[in-house]
Amino acid sequence: MRDILNYLYKIKFLRRIVPSIFKIVVKIFKIKNIVAKHENFFLNLNPENPIDREIYLKREYEKEQITFFKNEIKKNNISTFIDIGAHLGFYSISLSNNLNVYSFEPIKKNFDQLKSNVLINNFDNIHIFNLALSNKKKKIKMWVSDIKRTGGFSVFNENDEELKKYNLTYSELTQSDLADSILNIKNANLAIKIDVERHEEQVLLGASKLLTENKIIIQIEIFDKRKKKIFDILKNYKYQLYNSIGKDYYFTNFI
Repeated sequence: MRDILNYLYKIKFLRRIVPSIFKIVVKIFKIKNIVAKHENFFLNLNPENPIDREIYLKREYEKEQITFFKNEIKKNNISTFIDIGAHLGFYSISLSNNLNVYSFEPIKKNFDQLKSNVLINNFDNIHIFNLALSNKKKKIKMWVSDIKRTGGFSVFNENDEELKKYNLTYSELTQSDLADSILNIKNANLAIKIDVERHEEQVLLGASKLLTENKIIIQIEIFDKRKKKIFDILKNYKYQLYNSIGKDYYFTNFI
């Protein structure tokens, strides 16, 4: 079925129709998960989630970012990858070759999917944590506007402009901690991906030791309203911007 849908999806006038057909099939047959081969590994996908559907139908996700990061990791002798906001583990698994990987995912359903993806590929170099990284260790509430969009969970903040757009939201309690409390890494070449839906400031503040005691490349998703604050924090840590792809910005303290 995947080969047929993938072929149809490439036809321009069918591109909007194919996802709808796929959703109907998933609903009729009550499909809760699909194990699909992706490049040289397997992924346990949730067909109700838009990100998982994109991976299934297009056989790719954030291809430009992944390719750029792979090249940078190889070129700069990176030894460790840290995935903050790992979701199903697509970045962790795609970039895991010859690297030590630390993956952080706070939402239980996402974490269980991440864990299953590590297990079905028999990875022993990916270390997973059911945690949100922040600037404090405490219980926190996370929310999303649509329970099916599990990649969009955010740390609850009553002043969050996104929260004010929705009448109905779904929430979940989880644990937060500081990267500096968990990752005792020093004098290493690291790559870090941060995708935390408007919680970037707190993640960076809780990782000050990690960010200043290693040579690092950072990919961080930043929305326009938060750019100045995040840029200022990273500048204070002696990082400079050297590339961007969409809303993903790339900083380094050594290139």
